[in-house]
Amino acid sequence: MRAWRLALILALAHAPDAPTQTTEEAWSDWGAVLSRYVSHEHVQYGRWKAENPAEWRRFLAWLERADPARLPLSEQRAFWINAYNARVVAGVLDRYPIDSVRDVGFLGGRVRGFFGKKEHLVAGRHRSLEEMRAMVTQPPLGDARAHFALALAAESSPPIRPEPYRGATLDTQLDFQTRTFLNGPDGNRLDRSAKVLHLTPLLAWYDDDFQPRGGSARAFAAAYLVGPAAEAAADEAWSVEWLEFDWRLNEVRRR
Repeated sequence: MRAWRLALILALAHAPDAPTQTTEEAWSDWGAVLSRYVSHEHVQYGRWKAENPAEWRRFLAWLERADPARLPLSEQRAFWINAYNARVVAGVLDRYPIDSVRDVGFLGGRVRGFFGKKEHLVAGRHRSLEEMRAMVTQPPLGDARAHFALALAAESSPPIRPEPYRGATLDTQLDFQTRTFLNGPDGNRLDRSAKVLHLTPLLAWYDDDFQPRGGSARAFAAAYLVGPAAEAAADEAWSVEWLEFDWRLNEVRRR
């Protein structure tokens, strides 16, 4: 009996600590660093890495031990979006200074690249960024709009929102992100003379995710575009091509 008790005590002593923060306290920490280092859709990676604030370290530690399965579904979606964006930032900071996340790995990031490496400890195990992306863009939690909330640390990617995603406001936040990005310069461009609508390649890369909601990536875009771009998307006389994607790091440039 004494040996069993000793073994139990030793096991508990080496078990990972449970999260001491509430979810709301964790979002508060995440919001604090976002408001400090995200400026006009760009990130101050150099300053963020140099200062390495306590809120940031505490939030990453919380992500490692959190149990999102206990949360309501809307909060689970918000958790994985926030976790993805935080681990994208962490992946950049671990390697900073870099010019692009495509510099990670081989063959332009296609082999052992930034998004495919299982190096992110979240909710008790190591995961890749692509794995986390799939959790909020595909069933059962999936919402294709989340593609426009997930930052790629690149100039042409959807910007990182300077506040946390939260279950109570997630639908409004995702709608805003989708509409704002698709109607911006990285979302669409019209070539009126050739009747070509150029759209973000995100719609092509994740085409399958956009089909259940809109029938096709083009139809999905048409539902969120406004003005002449919306008319072009709905008019089959217009062809669709994909914009070139700028993979340069989305950092605040020094003047």
